[in-house]
Amino acid sequence: MTSGYGEAERLALERLKGLNIDEVCARTASEYADGGYYVRWLGDWRRVSEGKPAERILWLHYLTHGGIKKITGRLIAYREIPTAMFYEPAFVKRAVRPIIKRFGSDTDGLIKAGAALGGERAEYGDAAIAVPCLPCVPVTYVVWAGDGELPADAAVLFDESAKDWLPAEDLAVLASLGAYALCAVK
Repeated sequence: MTSGYGEAERLALERLKGLNIDEVCARTASEYADGGYYVRWLGDWRRVSEGKPAERILWLHYLTHGGIKKITGRLIAYREIPTAMFYEPAFVKRAVRPIIKRFGSDTDGLIKAGAALGGERAEYGDAAIAVPCLPCVPVTYVVWAGDGELPADAAVLFDESAKDWLPAEDLAVLASLGAYALCAVK
């Protein structure tokens, strides 16, 4: 464990051990096999213990803090999440700006990259894709293409139920990891 993540991971693992495995799996659409939890992450099954440090902590928080509300289909901006204002500059830097840089002049590329991660097209902006970063916490990436007069812009939106699943800091990490994954698709 990396020192910056060690204590957070230890606490989350301790909390997870106290929860009923079947209930956790049913609530989070996860699985438990071979002595460990597996989560759907960006379209693939991943063993929680084998992720990168930031992923592991995010997944553990998802398994332990998750809400029970279903996806509503009502999208909200990051700033509508309680305490998001403290993390908004980092959120914009790590989740929004990479999307603008990579897809601001390639809106078709956003759709293709999102589809490769199991996403579905959404009807916002010039292009939008709802990516199932985690089964109960999709993230919608929206792009408005730049032209000669206006620069490209982007937005990252969450289903309103996301705030019941993860705190603002974790949602910022979730959106940024999703953005990096989208940008990495060739």
